[in-house]
Amino acid sequence: MWSGAISVGTGLGPVIGGALLEAFSWRAAFLLAVPVMVLVAIGAPFLLPANRNPAAGRVDVVSVLLSLATLLPIVYGAKELGKDDQFAVALAAIVIGLAFGAWFVIRQLRLPEPLLDVRLFTHRAVSGALGVFLLAATALGGVYLLFTQFLQLVEGLSPLQAGLWVLPAAALLVLVSSASPILARRVRPGHLIAAGLATQVIGYLMLTQVGAIGGLGLLIAGFMVLYPAVAPSMALTTNIVVGSVPPQKAGAASGLATTCSDLGISLGIAVIGSIAASVYRGQAGAELPDGLPPQALADSRDSLDGAVAAAQTLPGDLAAAVLTPARAAFAGGLNTAAAVAATIAAGAAVLALVRLGHIPPTGPGKAGE
Repeated sequence: MWSGAISVGTGLGPVIGGALLEAFSWRAAFLLAVPVMVLVAIGAPFLLPANRNPAAGRVDVVSVLLSLATLLPIVYGAKELGKDDQFAVALAAIVIGLAFGAWFVIRQLRLPEPLLDVRLFTHRAVSGALGVFLLAATALGGVYLLFTQFLQLVEGLSPLQAGLWVLPAAALLVLVSSASPILARRVRPGHLIAAGLATQVIGYLMLTQVGAIGGLGLLIAGFMVLYPAVAPSMALTTNIVVGSVPPQKAGAASGLATTCSDLGISLGIAVIGSIAASVYRGQAGAELPDGLPPQALADSRDSLDGAVAAAQTLPGDLAAAVLTPARAAFAGGLNTAAAVAATIAAGAAVLALVRLGHIPPTGPGKAGE
């Protein structure tokens, strides 16, 4: 139910956001969240059952600050690695983030009530499930961003049209999310997760063949293969994590699963997105026409949306000479990013078999095997 709800929201979000952008500015997408969060804030205290830990301590503010000091430099550094003139700064940021991360882990091990119970990672099923979920989310995060950009910047679709193209894959995601726990009653969850990841690899490999011209059909087909295939990882790993720890640790375990999902998506956007951007800059810089104004040349070399914006200020023939190589370069970046994502998903599939393959099916009479 949890993964199904996320799947429905993921499908509706781009469509509703796209419809708003047809009539209003991009700021309207943020305003949409206001009434939703008002409903959550009012309804949660009445609808969600209270389940407090009487022994819970206070939130450790220092740990919160250390977690931010760990993640922000690492994500920033990963995004900047793709820029030639920022390599040293990016590497320094990553090193600083890792140093704060080590401090964070040491502090959690010493606290009686840690912000993040890192000892849970010593449990084979917990660490395996979290690792699989992190890798699956990382692979999907960067490619999903490039998929939506391709629809709008290469194919020229409106935000609403791009959102509608997401719906078929999102509908399949809902179905697979609902079916995964049912199948897990008879099939080992680790095997189901590995099968889903292997299917994702096929979808990513399809995206490695997408071209700037006539690539819409293959793009949609590949996305419809890979996107629903993330459902077993999403639906079953959280259940494995929460079900593998004592009840008093269930909240911490659930928080770890959610954190891995969000962190994986962020890392995917940062790392895989940076790889795609680097490929774009390398290809577009060599193919852009001569005679461009300096600002238009710089914007076109930096990103496809910069090239699209620059083309709007140029004469027709020169605009086409900018957009054609820029779109081809973006397709090349997508191809490379999909290949990286396929490699990550394949590694996650192997990890699922090795670390989760021993977990029995969840059906009646199976749990104690």
